[in-house]
Formats: sequence, structure tokens, C-alpha cells
Amino acid sequence: MERVPIELWEQILLKVMEMDETPIFATSCTPYTFLHFVNQQTLNHWQQKPRHDYLERRRGLRLVCRTWNEFVLSTSHRWLQLGQANAMFELDSTTTSPGCRGGVGPIERLSTTINWEESVIPVLSWVSHILKRPENHAPLRAYILRLFATPVPGYNPFDDLLVGAKTIQATNANTNTNTNTTLHSLSITTAMDSNASIALSQISRTFTGLRSLFLTGVQAVPQQALTLRHLEVLYMSYPFPRLETWETPALRHVYLGRIRTPLMDLLDRFLGRYAHQIESLVLRPFNTYSPHLFNLPPGFWDQFTELRLLGLDSGTLEHKEWSGWSVVPPPTHPCRYLVCRLNTSVGRTVDKVHSIWTWHDGVRLVAGHTDWDKYYVVKKVPGSSVTSLESNYGVLPEF
Repeated sequence: MERVPIELWEQILLKVMEMDETPIFATSCTPYTFLHFVNQQTLNHWQQKPRHDYLERRRGLRLVCRTWNEFVLSTSHRWLQLGQANAMFELDSTTTSPGCRGGVGPIERLSTTINWEESVIPVLSWVSHILKRPENHAPLRAYILRLFATPVPGYNPFDDLLVGAKTIQATNANTNTNTNTTLHSLSITTAMDSNASIALSQISRTFTGLRSLFLTGVQAVPQQALTLRHLEVLYMSYPFPRLETWETPALRHVYLGRIRTPLMDLLDRFLGRYAHQIESLVLRPFNTYSPHLFNLPPGFWDQFTELRLLGLDSGTLEHKEWSGWSVVPPPTHPCRYLVCRLNTSVGRTVDKVHSIWTWHDGVRLVAGHTDWDKYYVVKKVPGSSVTSLESNYGVLPEF
């Protein structure tokens, strides 16, 4: 082991320290990393477990040896988390906090949580500075915004995050300077009672390299189209904009939550265009018990020829009248996992689903608790008994 090149040890360290086993820093993902992505993004805003785990792991690695300590310190820029007035992040010679003079260091991931109205303007103005830096200066690849404060009257918090339309029109000759091609993941969560609206067309113009987009509780400006040529992962929860105006030709993984409209409408408006390439599809109703919303049309599996993971709520799967039990994927179909998010016990759900299961043996039922920390994988449901019930923590196993 002493002969292992230092470059290899650096890569090992980066892998060990990295908390994003998700599409955050990748251009593609599997259905399993997609579920992990959903888990990480849906943590309650006051929970900082991923961040704390990351810091604890770094502290432990710094004790291994002097070389590792120096390398861990040199990578402190990878994840910067801003809390409230007391900034929750590590300061070093390359990083300055909001309100301080000086440059901003080589941050790769930035996470911002704003719970108080008075911090909205200064913090988002500082974030805007990072987002609009030249590409050759420490490109930011992921940004998470949790905005739970009521917006300041007359101030739209998204104006500081996106290059305003007036700015773009006024600088037609320098439009390229107003785009950010390095940001691969954008996540925005706002309070449900917020009336602040975001212009989707500005996202298209500003963040042209997005691979994953997470929107929950975000109001969109009406009649606005979204065009993201590289987007692969879409997580969206109510309210929904006009999806029929969206262009996402690389889309492969979709999570739609708090849905009020039937699946057929979603197929006509948006999903049908990309059905042949979608690999993961998770659908959650606005009400916990609305199985009729997700009735599968007869040609569903002929449309979704690449679908490997279908996720639904337990209320849908436990219902005998859900049409999915009669619309069965053929044995040659690549679908391998039917994922169920539980609100009750695993045993109850497995028993109910087992009695009405009609899918072939190659498809496994994956039952996960509401916090997604633990998964139960049923290897074989058809027949007289369940052959194996595995308990797994964290990310599901690879194929």
C-alpha cells in the first residue's frame, strides 16, 4: 500500500469525504441514486444530518496522518452551508462570509437556508455574486436554496439569483457573460404561503448546463416555457407550472409529488413525450389515498420501454382496483423495481400487495418508510409465500 501513488490516495479521500452519492456531481444516475437524491432533498429544513455526517467524516480523516490532514483541509471548499446570522460553515483563507469584503473561494456546492426575513436580501445578494462569477473562477456545480421566510414586500427573492430580463436585454452583445454553464444541480424550496414567483425562462437562459432540477412549493410565472437541453433528473412538487411548454430532451428520472391531476393528463401534457427514455418515475398524490389518479393506460409499458423503477404510495398499491395490477409489464421489460413509500408497517403492506400481485418474478417490491432511511426488498412476491424479505439501509443495491 505504501507504493500507491499520492494521486490515487487523493481520489480515495475525495470519494470517502463525498456525501453526494447522487446526480449532484454526475451527469447521469441510476434509479437507486435517484431515490437517494430524493431522500436527501426532502429532508426537513431543520435537519442538517448530511452536513454533520460530512463534517464528522472529515474530522476523522484528518487524524489519519499529516498528509491526509493537509489534503482534507485543502478541500474544505467543496461544500459551503449558510445558515442564519451565524453562518454554519468553515472559514479559511479562500472563503469570506456574506457582508465581508474580499473574494469568494473555490466553492463547489452551496446550500442556503433562510428562515428570517431580514436575512433574505443580504444572503441572496451574496449568493448571486457566486452564481454570476466567471466560469474559470471556482465553478459552482450545485446550489440548494431553502427559503422559508416571507419575502420582503416589493422584493422578489429570485431576482438576485437569476439574471433579470432587463439585464439580458440591455447587454445583448454580452449575453454569454450572463449565463452559468457550470451549475449542474439547482434546488429551490419555498414556504407554501409564499407569493414569490420565479421566471422559468430565466432559469433556461441563466443555468444552461443543469442536469438536475428540484422545485417544491415554487410559484412559476404564468405562460413561461422552460428549455433545459441537459436536464436528466426532475423533482417537482405542487404547484405545477404548464408542463406542456417544457423542453427537456435528456430527461430520464422524474419525481412528481402532491399531484392533483390524473396520470393520463400528465402523459398528454408532458410525460408522454419522454416516456421512451424515462428510467425512473415516482408519482405521489396530493391526498394519501387517491389510487384512481395513477391508473395505468393499457399501452403504458409499450410507452415506457426503458422504465426500470416505478414509485407509488402504499395507498395506491394496496388497492385492489388499481389498474396497474391488470396492466402488467411483460417478462422482457427492463422494469425491475416497484417502489412503495410506506405510511404504515412493512408487514401490512407486503401482505396486502402479495395477495393481489400479478407482476412477474423478475420485479421486486421495495418498501421504504416515510423517512426513506430503511428499505425492505421483497425478492419474490408471486406464489404461496414471500421467499425473501431483505432489510437495507441507505441506497438500494446495484443491478
